[in-house]
Amino acid sequence: MPEAEAAAVVTGGGSRAAGPADYERFITLFSPEGRLCQLDYAFNAVKLAGITSVGVRGDDSVYVLTHRKEDKLHDPTTITNLFAITDRIGLLATGMPGDGRAIAQEARNAAAEFRFKWGYKMSPCMLAQWIADRAQIRTQHAQIRPYGVVSMIFGIDEEKGTPELFTCDPAGQFFAHKAASAGPKEKEVMNFLEERMKSKPSLSSGTTKGVCVTILSKP
Repeated sequence: MPEAEAAAVVTGGGSRAAGPADYERFITLFSPEGRLCQLDYAFNAVKLAGITSVGVRGDDSVYVLTHRKEDKLHDPTTITNLFAITDRIGLLATGMPGDGRAIAQEARNAAAEFRFKWGYKMSPCMLAQWIADRAQIRTQHAQIRPYGVVSMIFGIDEEKGTPELFTCDPAGQFFAHKAASAGPKEKEVMNFLEERMKSKPSLSSGTTKGVCVTILSKP
């Protein structure tokens, strides 16, 4: 029989060699450092996809861009991380593609039910909070795992008439942003964005798009 592939894991007592049977399977179990191991795995899954995304909120628009993995045997029209939730709200999922599609479908159902019940459209802020609440619930039960996705929710708030940009992570945290990033190069992109947005510039639609393109075009 072939030997099981070993991996190095870190626990409260230090590092040790571990086989597949030693992987953490309980979401509600804290490590000695006070961390939920399954959440660490979910955040690692976001980076494992190898795709970096960026979103920038301007004065009158929001732009989001992401890399796309190319495969000559795939039809590119069937591969996307960008989903339309309503006619004024979109979602960009960075991480595991299957989880991204699941979140997008749940968000569409939630937005439709909200409009049917209350008679007006869900705002980007409400949708971001709904997704974050769902993500947080998935950290409480052992029979389900957290989504390995960071979601960017963007759109125009009908009441305020202003663009909005939010991120929701696997832990159930959601934040409003002037600019945001997710993926393996998140730190480098965020450092660039902090320098670019430090002076609180007025960003027109063209300038907002230019900032996103400039960032993702860098090697």
